[in-house]
Amino acid sequence: MILQTIVSADAWFEHLMLAIRTPLMVRVFAVVTFFGEPTTIIALAGVMGLALLYWPRGRSFVIGFVTTLAGAAATGLALKDIVKRARPSGLIPAIRETGFSFPSGHATGSMAFYGFTAFLLCKLYPRYAKAVIATTTVLVLAIGFSRLYLGVHFPSDVIGGYLLGGLWLFIGVTIVERR
Repeated sequence: MILQTIVSADAWFEHLMLAIRTPLMVRVFAVVTFFGEPTTIIALAGVMGLALLYWPRGRSFVIGFVTTLAGAAATGLALKDIVKRARPSGLIPAIRETGFSFPSGHATGSMAFYGFTAFLLCKLYPRYAKAVIATTTVLVLAIGFSRLYLGVHFPSDVIGGYLLGGLWLFIGVTIVERR
C-alpha cells in the first residue's frame, strides 16, 4: 500500500514537471544540477580536504569529513545496485543519465558535502550561521529539484538521497563533535 502510494505520487509529480518545463528553465536547472555532479563534488571535496589537512585547526574536521563523503558515496552506490530502480520513463528526460535511479546521487552527495561544509563554516563563523544554513538549504534543495525538473529522478529518489546524505552528515558531525 505504501509503495503503491509512493509510485502514484512519483508519477503525478513526473507529469507536473513535464507540464511546467520550458527550454529556458531546462538550461537554468542544467547549471544548478552541475553543482551536484559527482565530479564537481569530488573536485570541491579534494580542494577542501587538502585545505583541512594543511590548516592546523582544520585537521580536527578531516575524519568526520571523509567519513561523511565516503559513507554517503559507498552506501548510495550500494543501494542503487540493490534496489535497481529504473529512471523515469514517462516523460522525456531533458538530459541524458545512465545508471539506476534510487537514491539520487546528486541529492545524497549535495546533502553530505554542502551540509558538512555548512557545519564547518558555522563552527568557524558562528556569527554567520543563519546565512550559511539558509544558503546551503537553498542550494541543496535546488540541486534536488533540478533532478526532478530535468526528468531524471522521481521525488522518492531525491528524498531517499537527502535522507541517506543526512544520515552520513549526522555521523560525520558526531565524529567531529566527539573528538
